[in-house]
Amino acid sequence: MALPEFLFTFIWVAVLLYFLWYLFMTDCDTILAIAEKFGKPVSDFAGKVIWVTGASTGLGEAMAYELASVGAKLILTARSKDLLQKVKEECIERSNGKLSKEDILVLPFDISNLECHKDHVENAINHFKKIDVLINNAARYQVGEIVKTDTEVDKTLFNVNYFGPLNLSKLLCKHFLQKGRGHIVVITSIAGKVGIPSTASYCGTKHALHGYFEALRMEYNRDNITVTTVCPGIFSSSIFEKTITTSTDKILQKDYDHYECVNMTSERCAHLALVASVNKLYESWVAYQPFLFMLWGAQYLSDVYKIVVGFLYSKKRINQLYEGKWPRDLLVWRPLLQNKVKTV
Repeated sequence: MALPEFLFTFIWVAVLLYFLWYLFMTDCDTILAIAEKFGKPVSDFAGKVIWVTGASTGLGEAMAYELASVGAKLILTARSKDLLQKVKEECIERSNGKLSKEDILVLPFDISNLECHKDHVENAINHFKKIDVLINNAARYQVGEIVKTDTEVDKTLFNVNYFGPLNLSKLLCKHFLQKGRGHIVVITSIAGKVGIPSTASYCGTKHALHGYFEALRMEYNRDNITVTTVCPGIFSSSIFEKTITTSTDKILQKDYDHYECVNMTSERCAHLALVASVNKLYESWVAYQPFLFMLWGAQYLSDVYKIVVGFLYSKKRINQLYEGKWPRDLLVWRPLLQNKVKTV
């Protein structure tokens, strides 16, 4: 039986209005937005043992605090023992009695030091007897012209952003297979979905993560090992404070002012990442406009997206990116660049 004409028209108008809302009003993709409103809450992580890398600052720190507040047991990893201890103390306080000191294990080490991973995994399993979720969050950022960038920069970024998560995940997969289930969360980036001028080394590491963990998901899906990839856009993060440039000993002095118009807080980004994780979504995009629109175009209109972006990124704008500056004169973006800081 055919639909009445008025009902058919109503459906198409509703779809169009929703599409416009999705393009201009949301801070995450549609499935994640639905999961946040109707899916499992982050509190379902209560009692789970969750390992967070890069937990001393930024997004990892924010995820640790929210997980502690719902009563999840934590393994916190980063290079700085002092910063991790401060995060641990704050986690205990925010848990409101749900967690004790024994429920949070601090394991300070450099994620790029692959040789130490096995011992730390064994220590974590011996402490908690199990691990339920691994959140691969530790990363370094990079800005610089390709031909001027030392290959050592590429190696440094791949060791931290790719080989570190890869090796740790392999070790945890063995534990998950023995346990019969497990969950790996990978914090990638919109730079793992699209190429961004001035940050080729970083883009390379994030694209590599997508390929590797897509394959891992397919291999172990029937063994009850879930993989969730989360792709944030720009948000308030300490990652920019140690941005490598064209050599490993050069750190970019970042101007944060140009991010104010599209800035998302670490807490909001962390919450959405955890919503995606607890609902076991495969891939989630977390960003304000115009980045969601860019991802949509790159995913579904690939050639058109590449032509348009290739036109918009003039040499002048690319040079601005080399300097860590935002291309403010891009007229088509101005209506979208609004101050939309949303709290959890």
